[in-house]
Amino acid sequence: MVMIQDRIDVSADKLTSLQTLFREHYLPAAQQRGMRLLESRVSPPLLLANGKATLWQRWEVADIGAWWAMRGQAGVAGIASFWQTVDGLCDFRERVYLSGEGDSLDSGQDIDTHQVTTRGYRETAQLELKDNLSDEDKAALVDSLNKAQNLAGLEAFSLSENMAPEYAAGHYTFDLLFKDSQAALAARETNVWREQIAPALARYCASCHAVTLDTIGAGLRASTLTNAIKRTAFFRVLPEVDSSVAHRFEQDLLEMPAQIPQILNWRLSRAIALDWNTNEEAWTYVWEQEFESLDDLLGPYMTHPHHWAHIDRWFDPESGVQAIDVNLSHAFSALNESLMAREAQG
Repeated sequence: MVMIQDRIDVSADKLTSLQTLFREHYLPAAQQRGMRLLESRVSPPLLLANGKATLWQRWEVADIGAWWAMRGQAGVAGIASFWQTVDGLCDFRERVYLSGEGDSLDSGQDIDTHQVTTRGYRETAQLELKDNLSDEDKAALVDSLNKAQNLAGLEAFSLSENMAPEYAAGHYTFDLLFKDSQAALAARETNVWREQIAPALARYCASCHAVTLDTIGAGLRASTLTNAIKRTAFFRVLPEVDSSVAHRFEQDLLEMPAQIPQILNWRLSRAIALDWNTNEEAWTYVWEQEFESLDDLLGPYMTHPHHWAHIDRWFDPESGVQAIDVNLSHAFSALNESLMAREAQG
């Protein structure tokens, strides 16, 4: 059972309106989403001279699967509109998740020895295909992109089809590791890029979400990892979020490998749009992880409380602390050998 606690601070003269709003406009839909209201209480249990009150509401959801199903509906227009109305009434709100009775609390692993410094100059792209491409068209694109392996100054290459493109910004994940930025610029001037790669991108791709990476933190547990899974997530910070909040988000992400040992290798980076990027909305972060298997990504990673109870609040319009746009890219694809091992310095 997943326990959810809402805290909403409000002036006493708006308390009744807030309670009515929840009862009439939130509760019916919440029940349909699998949420059961356990109790709704007010503190303190009297009206103070300063006119302040706190509404506490406790909910439960059957299990982690039901929780993800509930969360999957949190970004729809009706729910977003509801919370905007709540924000107009309240002074502060926050949704948190509670441990169960008797639950043991895990502090995670020490990952200091796995921290690495990255070297080289890496670019990553999500390639969104045009509609109605034939199998021959896709094969032609892949053939053209594979020619990138012949670029001078290239130290590592990966091109893989995303397994669930409906959750990603593209159908393919395309990674290039160059010796340095000058090598990348020189590669763009070669005949291979100008006459084969660039025309193929223009012909077959509706959009190229192409960025270079400025590392915030990285780690390596499995330097010899092969036949693995790479997850590439693109995030966009909301416009009103200040740098201190963004820093807290970064630190929470970088704690994930300590809490979730199935994340074998990882890199969190600031995203900088490349000259061959065609996506209009800029991305802020790229968060990459390498897993031994798809089961590790879809199982322990998705069900660990550090993910759903702690990290996810940054993305959740219902949490009261949302800092990241709900329109993100969650791409995962096969990986022949560890990219992060190739770019680890030392």
